[in-house]
Amino acid sequence: MKYIAALLVAGGVYLMLIRPAPQGSAGKAGAPAQADEFTPGTDFLKRPLDRTHEVLDQAKTRAQDPALQ
Repeated sequence: MKYIAALLVAGGVYLMLIRPAPQGSAGKAGAPAQADEFTPGTDFLKRPLDRTHEVLDQAKTRAQDPALQ
């Protein structure tokens, strides 16, 4: 029973303090401009998938462009 209570307390602390904390700008210095954009309509699961599709489209475009090879 103590373990369950400890897990609930740890989960509560995570949800209340750690998760909503704003991210610092220290890691954004070398990041592309697209990383700074935020679309309010997307959730935290959809944004990485959208970024993955953008990168795959860019790679496909590079592979098809004969000037880059």
